[in-house]
Amino acid sequence: MHIPGLGQVEKDEENGWYISQPILIPALQEQEYEFLLEGYDEADDASKADFHTAIANFIKLDPAVLKKAEAAIFAYYQDVANYRKSEKLDVVQIVQPADVWQHIQYGYEALVSQRPNGDKTVYVSVECDCDWDEENGLQLVFRHGAEISKLGPFDDYLSNADAFGEASLDKVVYQSRG
Repeated sequence: MHIPGLGQVEKDEENGWYISQPILIPALQEQEYEFLLEGYDEADDASKADFHTAIANFIKLDPAVLKKAEAAIFAYYQDVANYRKSEKLDVVQIVQPADVWQHIQYGYEALVSQRPNGDKTVYVSVECDCDWDEENGLQLVFRHGAEISKLGPFDDYLSNADAFGEASLDKVVYQSRG
């Protein structure tokens, strides 16, 4: 099957996903990403167009989008660091928000899917490793593939409203777990 922005894709019959060949994403450390499309076959024509838009937006992502998320990523780091200190565990030292990038290793897959409830928007989710939380990592979720709308430990959710079952958190980028 041919998908705009991705070209020819292969279907993973086990998961029902379409998988692209690796595509360069300059904003994410010049890495190549395989796009995994979940729910594409079930999408109506308007939603398929939303998939195409999210893919195109993500491929040409502006690095300023990442810069804008620094404070929220740093807040996630601080929550983990405070927890680890309370448990007398080793803590990675990050002094300021701009330094978080030195401790993040991007993944190589971008999951494109439509939110099953709420706004039904198409999102791109990227799982990263991070030095401060090796167990849970860092999930970056891009609404329309263009802006970070959720981040924190990887939990598979596309919004904090869905993750916490609280509609008022729909526009919250990072929600502290405690």
